[in-house]
Amino acid sequence: MQIIIITAADANYFELVRGTILSVREKPEGENVAIGFFDLGCTPEQLQWLETQVNIIKKPDLDFDFPGKNEAPHYLKGLLARPFLRSYFPDFDIYLWIDADAWVQDWQAVELLVKGAAKRGLAVVPELDRGYYLAYGKLSWYWEFVYRDYQAAFGEEVAQKLHSYPTINAGVFALHKNAPHWELWAEYLAQGLQQHVSLMSDQIALNRLVYGTALFDTTEMLPAWCNWSCNFGLPVWDKQRGCFVEPYLPQEAIGILHMTGHKHDLVKLATTDGDTIEISLRYQPIQPKKMRVQAQSETANNTLLPAGDYISPGLKIILPDAYFPNMIVGDTQTCPWPYLRREIPHNWYVDGRASSVGFLSRDEAHILYNTALQFSGKTALEIGCWLGWSACHLALAGVALDVVDPLLEREDIRQSVIDSIQGALNASGVQTTVELIPGYSPQRVEEFANQFNRKWSLIFIDGEHGGDGPLNDAIVCEKLAEKDAIILFHHLAAPDVAKGLNYLKEKGWHTVIYQTMQIMGAAWRGNVEPVAHQPDPNIAWELPAHLQGYDVSGNSQKTSEISYKKMNINTPI
Repeated sequence: MQIIIITAADANYFELVRGTILSVREKPEGENVAIGFFDLGCTPEQLQWLETQVNIIKKPDLDFDFPGKNEAPHYLKGLLARPFLRSYFPDFDIYLWIDADAWVQDWQAVELLVKGAAKRGLAVVPELDRGYYLAYGKLSWYWEFVYRDYQAAFGEEVAQKLHSYPTINAGVFALHKNAPHWELWAEYLAQGLQQHVSLMSDQIALNRLVYGTALFDTTEMLPAWCNWSCNFGLPVWDKQRGCFVEPYLPQEAIGILHMTGHKHDLVKLATTDGDTIEISLRYQPIQPKKMRVQAQSETANNTLLPAGDYISPGLKIILPDAYFPNMIVGDTQTCPWPYLRREIPHNWYVDGRASSVGFLSRDEAHILYNTALQFSGKTALEIGCWLGWSACHLALAGVALDVVDPLLEREDIRQSVIDSIQGALNASGVQTTVELIPGYSPQRVEEFANQFNRKWSLIFIDGEHGGDGPLNDAIVCEKLAEKDAIILFHHLAAPDVAKGLNYLKEKGWHTVIYQTMQIMGAAWRGNVEPVAHQPDPNIAWELPAHLQGYDVSGNSQKTSEISYKKMNINTPI
């Protein structure tokens, strides 16, 4: 029996459909299954990736004539092509459709859909379950919603007759090549489109043919875990099994998770052990190698590290690179910032989508990670996370992390941060919380602290690097730090950033400098200590004038002043 799984997406939905496809391909049963794809407007780069994962790519047409056809949105082609899958992808026995915002967690759902289609012709999942809120006082409201859809497409009589039937979700279904449903689905869809065009047109037509004809007897109704609609009820997280499950006993694993209503943000879920967890509902790809974590003493020559990286001896190493697929070694000459220490030969990592903005170097990220390990289970604050490289290292240390950054207002950046952090946490098995808070520091930091009565044991300041921004961050963080606390700074090569460290030193905090690519620093008070660090011995380190007088970790003598000429501060880039 020849089976094909089909999905569709445009460029905006590519990251979602990537998860759909990988959730099939990364399972033993799905390695060799045929996958068909409707290209609704993907970029050349996206299509290049798709060609490595799917068997057939097609561009669907609008196979119907209806009022407003020429103005119809492009994605409508993917919905209206579904009654014609046999024409686009001929010579298969079972056609299994999965929407781009759904993914396969447990292959049993695929097997049941295929078995149901082979048995009766059509296998579908009604939007009805004891775990859905609709069953508890909301049905009358939902029936009104469905009634309007039926009425708009097929009139009053059909709406009166069918609106109270449990709606069949058309986002996941399986159809046998010889099933009688194909032609009637196309016929009803053609009728409905003459009256009303919407995202639900194909679904309403499918429901009419199942409930309004004798084809109900040739349709297999499957349980909700074969197509779990998250907008009607969130699943529960099983920590032991590491999967999403039904809310109620026996808490079967969700087979296909349909992220309706929850495609983008982290959601708070109950867990099977009575706890809660903040987690993304998106598919987390399996990486070719597990994330590697080990003490440096186990690898005398840093054989784990890419060429051009350095990590101080004695620090525990963690490599979450697989969860930052766009991270590359950048060209320091493309960065317009005058305080970038281009003379330091360590890798300068950037995101390929914005290659003029750097991440923490490998050494700097490990100062951050190893410092955070001391505070595992305690609260930490990060001001400025960019695309999440530093936040990921903090979270992997097990701190309860709050992140404040105005760029988190942007959906693309926020989702990228979520995907990277959640993927790394899932792979490592670390259980912690990460709160992403869009807004500007210090105002948003104070608001959040007051709202939730929050103080922090570890604070990482990597936000505004100019003017009084770093100083103002230090002032507010000094008030909101716990009695035993460490505050870390990045980019101390910039004089304005050093104002924040100077302020804490004047307030009586202990301080130290780390000689790294962009210079880090720590201020601490109470019963805590910063991590020890040995600068790369292959580099003749120097210190800019505004940091003279600070102790340097790993150095017994003060380093010499570096000239402004050598720093190229006044040289246009």
